Amino acid sequence: MNMPDASKILRTLQPHQGVEMYRGAGGTIVSVTRTNKICLHDFAVGLKIPGRDEFYPTHIRLLFDLYLKRLSSDKNYNQFFCKLEKVYDEKDQELLAPDILKLSFPMKLDDPDINLYYAQLLMIEQDFNYGPQGVRSQGWVLLGSF
Repeated sequence: MNMPDASKILRTLQPHQGVEMYRGAGGTIVSVTRTNKICLHDFAVGLKIPGRDEFYPTHIRLLFDLYLKRLSSDKNYNQFFCKLEKVYDEKDQELLAPDILKLSFPMKLDDPDINLYYAQLLMIEQDFNYGPQGVRSQGWVLLGSF
């Protein structure tokens, strides 16, 4: 689903409610749980890799995984990154995933489709928290912002 459709679903979650958003080709589940931690509608992105406990990846994990992919195959990384840009441009990443699953990355943390899925959710999270409807519009003040 594209970012506007995913955003609509995420805005309807109740506090502490979780939902499975995507399931990768390798069986990894990408979920979200509404936390209201930073602002209303804030949520945590979860990954449940088969055989492992669920955990909550950070932006750093995504960036590190993208770096590993670039090191392991610059040509494939460029193709992958073009698809990632399309997610930001509100294209449906589930339609983009089959193409990127054909790309080989000897070094990686997560499969490329999982990167697309949780990158989209992290982008939405940033928009919720720091966009027009984020912490500033709710009267919250961030340290260092004057």
